Amino acid sequence: MKRFALLFIVLLFVVAACSSSDINDLAAEGLAWTELLERRLAALDAPADDAAGARGGRTWYQVFVYSFFDSDGDGIGDLNGVAQRLDYIQGMGFDGIWLSPIHPSSTYHKYNVLDYYDIDPEYGTLDDFDALIEACQARGMKVLLDLVVNHSDLNHPWFTEHPEYYNIASEAGHGQWRALPDGRFYECQFWDQMPDFDLENAALRAELEQVFAFWLGRGADGFRLDATGEYVSGNTAKNIEILAWLNDSVKAIKPDAYLVGEFWEITNKVYEYYESGIDSFFSFPFAASDGYIATLLLRDNATIDEYLERTAYALESATRFNPAATNAPFFTNHDQARAAGFLRRDSNLIKTAWGLSLTQPGNAFVYYGEELGMSGSGIDENKRAPMFWTGEESAPGMTSGPPGMGEVTHGFPPAVEQVGDSGSIFSYVREAVLLRRKYPHIGSGAFEAIDTDGGAKSGAVLRSWQGSSIIVAYNVSSEEARLTLPGSIQDVLSATGDMPSQQGGTLIMPGYCIIIMAEA
Repeated sequence: MKRFALLFIVLLFVVAACSSSDINDLAAEGLAWTELLERRLAALDAPADDAAGARGGRTWYQVFVYSFFDSDGDGIGDLNGVAQRLDYIQGMGFDGIWLSPIHPSSTYHKYNVLDYYDIDPEYGTLDDFDALIEACQARGMKVLLDLVVNHSDLNHPWFTEHPEYYNIASEAGHGQWRALPDGRFYECQFWDQMPDFDLENAALRAELEQVFAFWLGRGADGFRLDATGEYVSGNTAKNIEILAWLNDSVKAIKPDAYLVGEFWEITNKVYEYYESGIDSFFSFPFAASDGYIATLLLRDNATIDEYLERTAYALESATRFNPAATNAPFFTNHDQARAAGFLRRDSNLIKTAWGLSLTQPGNAFVYYGEELGMSGSGIDENKRAPMFWTGEESAPGMTSGPPGMGEVTHGFPPAVEQVGDSGSIFSYVREAVLLRRKYPHIGSGAFEAIDTDGGAKSGAVLRSWQGSSIIVAYNVSSEEARLTLPGSIQDVLSATGDMPSQQGGTLIMPGYCIIIMAEA
């Protein structure tokens, strides 16, 4: 009897292990993790073929190239690695990628550029870039390059050959300045190895216009503009003027180029920058641990009505300064702690946060690995840890991570295990991205809150676009909510897996649920 009981326990253990472990899948099928991932991606329903991007509702995947995928075994991500994982990115429904800086640089992050006309050898060659562009174009995907024109590297030839390109003065100004051997000073607001440009200099502008033309001519679809609030530190009017020149210059070369600016500001001042004509600015007031989304989810006194009012205000403010503008919602990026940490590694909170972010108006952005609930906080290197493709750290394709990175432990499974798991964070984020493709109302439509008689954490908004409307209903609490809403349920984002129901004109929503409804 004891032997039978022992055998039964062992059998249960083996069955459970075989049903839940990717290691056993690999062993049983003899597949590398990359092959297993590709097989699981192929089993997913293909994203609908649509033109949402042309209507202002494109969804972008931010790739920190150094940490994404290593194609040549040196432990560093590269452009060929990005190309090899396009199935993964497109399989989630993304129709655009934003590449972190790819130019030659002395740092892993490459925000100090040594040559604006080449690719850093760690990442590959210009031919590799061209091949990546061609692969993206074949899939209908756009590519944004991170354009760093607030500063260059101190060893860029321009610093000695064209000192007039830089902010150099006889006396140190406000903020960070460093002395030169001749007794003058150069501005370096971010680091003494990053001298700041004088972007009001006509000769420098002409030089940079050639840079814009070079990359747009090679197939880039636009630029993410780094540090726009520091072009002339502390001077909004001058920054707007510089951005207007930059916008006009880029659009003269490629009229449909897309520009999105980083102006790290959590107050309403961010909306003033739309006067420049730049297409989008990142919605910092909604991002990170202190933004409106995290506040709504984590603080009992924060209400959905306040959140929806702020979302409507953001859209109205952007278009008031620039009628053609659209916001750029995001939740985290390479400079911020990853969401899993400040959302307590709670999958319901993490999923709902991305549901909120991805149903905001505008062109949405998702930082690599956030679709997996990756961890990373503290020093910048930790926020840019290797993409968590597989639990095998030394497996082919895995990167080593930035130098100086601390130990980063993830609370959720790697990509190879989450793909195909309907309850995973990956599947939730994928569904949210696909809803943006299915309903252009989300990215491009008008935004009007609806009275639902719901509680503090539940509510709804009417999204209208080109003569049609949908209702997006939210319950961001753990408790069931009942909303007075006419219409029929079309699609559901449920963090818990529980499904909503309707009784007459009452919508019964489980906790942590977002619903798309057709108007009655």
